[in-house]
Amino acid sequence: MTTIDPAWPRWAEEVTCDDAGPVWVAVDESGSTGENLTDPQGVFAHAAIRIDDETAESVLAELRDRAKVTQAPEVKFKQFTKLRGLQALADALAPGGALAGRVIITVADKQFLIASKMIDLLIEEAAHEQGIDLYSDGSARQMAVTLFRDGPRGLGELWEPLKAAFVSLARATQRGAGEKETVELFFARLEQARWRCYRRSVEDLLKMLLTTRAHAEDLVRSTEQRRSGLFPGLDPLVTMLPLTLHHIYAEHGSVRLLHDEQKVLTSEFTHDLLWHLWNPYPGLPHGGKTRVAEFCTGRSHRHPSIQLADLAASAGRVVTEAQLGGSSTEAEALTDAVVPLIRDRLTADPAR
Repeated sequence: MTTIDPAWPRWAEEVTCDDAGPVWVAVDESGSTGENLTDPQGVFAHAAIRIDDETAESVLAELRDRAKVTQAPEVKFKQFTKLRGLQALADALAPGGALAGRVIITVADKQFLIASKMIDLLIEEAAHEQGIDLYSDGSARQMAVTLFRDGPRGLGELWEPLKAAFVSLARATQRGAGEKETVELFFARLEQARWRCYRRSVEDLLKMLLTTRAHAEDLVRSTEQRRSGLFPGLDPLVTMLPLTLHHIYAEHGSVRLLHDEQKVLTSEFTHDLLWHLWNPYPGLPHGGKTRVAEFCTGRSHRHPSIQLADLAASAGRVVTEAQLGGSSTEAEALTDAVVPLIRDRLTADPAR
């Protein structure tokens, strides 16, 4: 059993320094819209950099100089969208650069996450109750891929409203987007979709979803009572942070972690997260135990290491957006340097 301090995450007011203790790793995200997975910002990226603030300061100063970013007190990716800034960032991330061997990026397609969560939070819960493991042989993932790929053709105009309805049902809060979906209305939508479905692969999944009403009711109750814990919940950070921590531990061992402050990183959530990483839940896409020596949060304007993590996460996001069908000058400039740094892709095609 690993030691988990109930006071974690600690608030990091001072700059970090790699002294005699475990190394520092700074972590930040890009593309976060919380539980609103239907937001137009389609990719969530999470990046970790093995670097302390003292070292990061000099790296950031060089990037500022090359990109001609001299006025802003805090560095953001939007300041690096001109060619000279993109080249400076690409050089820092590429082999031989200032950040070479230090960066880990994980990414997720939010539209694919919706399909995955429909399987994980409903079908998998029902299967687990019956003693069926959908994770060990990849069944859960294949169901998500099938639903994501065949859903649009199988359901036509019903597909987008069904996804939006599930997000409304499963999220803890909903603001400015109409009334929250009820279990009764969601299952009425499922029934309608089943009888109007044009693809057998999707119809089979809809039939399975229609048997999960009790689990949907449990899901709604847990989110209303703010007890969604580590595994339920739609915020991509809940899904991606365990993946990032696993890769950090595999490469650097137990580290001192500095994460940009996020509302989800409460002491309760952090304790649940770290406990499950040391006592792996079967649903995690890795089997190894993972831990940290210390878990801290801080504001990016006080920590140059977090600002570098933000740049890396943003680079991972724009490159993944391009791989999923978009295109941009940012992606063209960054792809060669960034693609080797992406360790996990929660997309319908993880090889992309």
